[in-house]
Parts: sequence; C-alpha cells; structure tokens
Amino acid sequence: MAWFNFVNLYFRALWDLAAELWLYFAIGFLIAGIVAEFVPKKMLMRYFGTNSVGTLLRATLSGTVTSLCSCGAIPIAVTMRKGGASRAAALTFMLAAPWAGFIQLAIFYRFLGFTRTAVVFVGALTVAFLTGIVLGHLEDIGWFDGSSRLETDSEAACGEPFSPEDLQTSSSLSLRIIRALKEAWEAFLELWKYLAFGLLLAAILKAFIPTTLVAGYLGGNAPFNPVFTALPIAAAVELCSEGFSIFAGQLHEMGATLAVVFVVVLVGVSTDFTELSVILGKFGKRCVVAYLITATVLALAFALMIQRMPL
Repeated sequence: MAWFNFVNLYFRALWDLAAELWLYFAIGFLIAGIVAEFVPKKMLMRYFGTNSVGTLLRATLSGTVTSLCSCGAIPIAVTMRKGGASRAAALTFMLAAPWAGFIQLAIFYRFLGFTRTAVVFVGALTVAFLTGIVLGHLEDIGWFDGSSRLETDSEAACGEPFSPEDLQTSSSLSLRIIRALKEAWEAFLELWKYLAFGLLLAAILKAFIPTTLVAGYLGGNAPFNPVFTALPIAAAVELCSEGFSIFAGQLHEMGATLAVVFVVVLVGVSTDFTELSVILGKFGKRCVVAYLITATVLALAFALMIQRMPL
C-alpha cells in the first residue's frame, strides 16, 4: 500500500511542523493583538502626505508597529492613499508591513535564530525605505500617470484628524486586555487559511524533497548562484507573508542560504498578483512598473550582499 505510506509520510511531516510552530504563532498573534488595541492607528497613519525622507521613514516604521500581513497591508495602503498620502508613502508601508509583523518575526526566529532574523528584518525595511525613496522621486518629478493624489476620502482612517484624546480611553485595563485578546483571535481567524497553506506547502518540502536537492541548488555550493535560482520560484509561488515565512524557513532548514530566504520573502510578496493588480488600479500603470522593478532589483542587491556576510 504505497499510497498509504505516501499519505502517512506527508501528515507526519505536517504534524511535526505544526508542533514546532504553534507556540511562535501564538506569541505573534498575541503581540499583534496588544499592538492593535494599545497603539492608536490614527497616530500611525496621519503624516504621510509628502515624499520627504521623514515621511517615508515613518511609513516604513508604521509597517513595523501595525504588524500586518501582506494581505492586510493592501487595504490599509489604499486607505492611506485615499486619505491624502503620497503613492510612495503608501507603497513603502505596503512593502514594509509584511516583513515587520510580530507573527512573521516569530516564525523566522524559529527557523533562522535571532541574528539571521535580524538581518532579514533590517534588510526588508531597508529595501522598503529605498523603494519609497525611488518612487517618491519619480512622483515628485511627475513621472507617474494620473493625479498626484486621489480624491480625499473623509471617511478614511488616515484622513481623520488626530488629537491627544485618541490616546485616552475610558475602558479599564482589564477590558482593554480582553479586547487585545479578541484582536489576536480575530487576526488568527483572518490569517489561519494563509498559514495553513504555507504549512501544507512546507510539509511537501519536508516530506518529499530531499535535503540534498535543496542544498545542491539553493545552498552555498550550488553550481549556479542560488539567489538567481530562487528568483523565479519566489515569483511563481503565491502566498501571503506568513505563508512565505514558513515556506522560506523550511527551505533554509533544508539547506538553502539566508540570501535565498531573503529573495523568496521579498520578491515573493512584491510580485503577488493581488498586490500588483491593486497598485495598477489605484496607483497607475507607471507606478506598478516602477514598484515592481525597484523592489525586485533592490531585493536582489541586498540578497547578494547577505550572501557575502559570514553568517
């Protein structure tokens, strides 16, 4: 009964992965829930109307604090745009948020350890920031098609005035903690299917793909540069950031280099069809081309730099 052994091998690999990762999932969702409850989003999303270095840096760091997946970052970026944010600021946020989230960092920590997770984290934010700098320059010189701003939506979260009172709450601490736990649960309900897909894909690697094969083509001694080998893989696989973090982490555990992990996670999300279609519709044709080329080239450049690091 070869088919039974096949199925048994797969589900054992899936169970092992789930058993290894559930605690990191829980920690990530818990921290994300605390941030969602205790950090006012209006405070994070107000100052994005120009393409200054400070604005783009705020957009990058807001991606860190909001702790969104790539799917959740898309509507927030569109809302920012409607509220008067520049194209560059909104897209910088969209690129930074998926790899600065607590859930993703917890998953990376499990697979990569602290130092390598820090390298991916800093590299991802740097690529997002530099992409914003390039897009901001193109926007300022009028290269993008269409208006430099969308019509302001007075109902958008980032278009509402922010006041110090937004930092205050009449709720007790215990009620806010309960709401934070509810936010964590709602984040799980929103993302579990993407995490599950990443686990299912990673289990295929773990169960059926020989470690020698991964190490042979995506490892440090590959006959071709593994960064460029990983590029079409990252572009072809359609996952959210959490799914990509599991997929890339499993590749690393099987012998892929950290540079390959970086390419898979950065290029994988920046070439996502859903994300690109939204940018095309809301930001313009030239903007989507500039975003795709800039983010991909910078991700490759940083991956080649990581490849030279003694990690």
